[in-house]
Amino acid sequence: MISRRCPGTSERREQRKMNQALKEKLSAILGMNLKKDYTSASYAIMRHGEILAADSLGTQGGEEKKPADTNCTYNVASVSKIYCTVAVMQLVEQGKLNLDEPIVTYLPRFKMLDDRYRQITLRHCLSHSSGLPGTQWKHFSASDVSHDTYYEEVYDYMAHSYLKAAPGEYSVYCNDGFTLAEMAVAAVSGMSYAQYCKDHITEPIGAHSSRLSPVRNTEYPLVQEGKKPHELLFIQGGAGYTTTMSDLCLFGNQFLTDSSILTKESKGEMAKHQGVSFLPGDTRSTGFGLGWDNVDMKDKDYDLGEGVLQKGGNSFQFTTQFIIIPKYDAVLAISETHDCGIDVPETILRLFATAMLETEGVNIYTQYQPVPQELKEQFEGTYLVPSAVLNAHFYGAVLNVTRDSTRGDSEGIHKNLKWNGKVFEGENDIRISFQEHEGQKFMILDLRGKVAPFAMQAPRNLPPVSQAWKDRIGKKYVLCSTSPWDLIPCELMTGFIINPLPDHEGILVASCSGRSDSGVYGLFEGSFTPVDDQKGTGFLRTPANGSRDLITPCFEMKDGAEHCVMASYTFRDAEGLPEYQGEGFTGAYDPHTLNRVYRFDKTLETLPEVPENHRLMVLDEDMVTCYDSLMGGEYKKQDKGYLILV
Repeated sequence: MISRRCPGTSERREQRKMNQALKEKLSAILGMNLKKDYTSASYAIMRHGEILAADSLGTQGGEEKKPADTNCTYNVASVSKIYCTVAVMQLVEQGKLNLDEPIVTYLPRFKMLDDRYRQITLRHCLSHSSGLPGTQWKHFSASDVSHDTYYEEVYDYMAHSYLKAAPGEYSVYCNDGFTLAEMAVAAVSGMSYAQYCKDHITEPIGAHSSRLSPVRNTEYPLVQEGKKPHELLFIQGGAGYTTTMSDLCLFGNQFLTDSSILTKESKGEMAKHQGVSFLPGDTRSTGFGLGWDNVDMKDKDYDLGEGVLQKGGNSFQFTTQFIIIPKYDAVLAISETHDCGIDVPETILRLFATAMLETEGVNIYTQYQPVPQELKEQFEGTYLVPSAVLNAHFYGAVLNVTRDSTRGDSEGIHKNLKWNGKVFEGENDIRISFQEHEGQKFMILDLRGKVAPFAMQAPRNLPPVSQAWKDRIGKKYVLCSTSPWDLIPCELMTGFIINPLPDHEGILVASCSGRSDSGVYGLFEGSFTPVDDQKGTGFLRTPANGSRDLITPCFEMKDGAEHCVMASYTFRDAEGLPEYQGEGFTGAYDPHTLNRVYRFDKTLETLPEVPENHRLMVLDEDMVTCYDSLMGGEYKKQDKGYLILV
């Protein structure tokens, strides 16, 4: 048993502050790695029986998209096999089950076309060595669990199936074995499997959010991926558990301390190498314990010590990772909806490594070093390229570079580069370093041997902008000088808004509207500083980027409206645009005449006919193109936006 000192009140208060700061850092790291339109990801890290950090990012999914929080639950899928194994071991302790007794002893209805089924034991089932076919798919996953015929379907499926191997011959991942184990628990306990687990596992340890799919609890809402229906799993023993990450850690802590739900001997039996293989060198198959995927997990990048227990879970909507690390008295849990797109096992270990460095100064990386404090102080912060605002974030031994729109969007562009003592190393032979030159700081990109400064740190302490520029902040300027053949507005620069650069007085950003899926820039954001009340200029020294993209906005009044010439185009103030009243095209296209631009504030039902050598563009209220006659396609009615007659 690991002894733990009880901290006093002031210590607990200080610890809460530290934990909050740690949570913010870890959540920022996680957020950098999530796809743009993700639903939700959640994690928890427990040390010495206490939660160091836990958070849920994103939304609960569905139509309402309520914000996710730490009371939200996630389908942990195959992590459920550990709960099932605990239930079996409890009944083994009571003498009601025997790991090495044929399972037909407990399930006399269980039959197969292959007579070898009579040899299958619970140990075979829990170590994936039963020889069973794999998964009974019918009703495995459903949107409604009120009509539960799953056991009947399992018996029927098995009665028409053969074994793929003799029991005990070799281990291969198998859900059906845990379904039989679940059914055995229900049979000898005289209770439903869900009720047994609630009464004997989750409630006794205080894991109130943890439940099986047939049991619903609105206090702990189940996340659903996007607009998909809630995923409910009939395969309870193999994949049916739903829980918060903090409660999953609470369950995991039972394997690190004296536990009220399981003896030391039972936990030891689960943690033995129980898997078998017929092939020398097969470490995957032999790594199985009882329930566990791996009873001595190793990772070349992290020093985790001996006896690490690991279990992963993957359903149709969720991926989960669950890790017990005795060396650090730690439990790690993370779950995501599939649309997050993260490397789940690597992500939770990276969060843990950062937590160890931040809280205790302990580096568990095997090949990399913590980022020196002086490097962080000198080079962390906002960097600019001609087309975007970037931020360099240092955490532990890792650098993440994000693209942070002044409109509020953020995405990771260079992720999880690790510090080797000289440079940050990433995938695809990318290396990033930092350098100061003549009072300016640069981010240096080494891409397959080609080295150049590609981003410049945003300067500080510039003079504040004038009132004329302050008046332009937040205003919309819409394109009014394109041609019928110009492809650039198909991608970007159909309009812009001037925004300040956060925490950098004197720097403004022209945030241009464009398609988010553009392969060129996506959202184009050009930084500049004012020269006078009418003109701004780009100031970046970044040889790795095209200097042609430097933004030099120049404003003037024309026909009673403010116009801006920028990046070869002319834009006009959207506030004074006339309302569209069904106007059509007149005359031939004249390259020396500005386009006619209109606004509309009610549904635009029909569009004017487009003559040859003319063009019609419809922009939404954010000035993003939603219809362009040059590109063809169907016009979908817009309720509010802008119309450009070219």
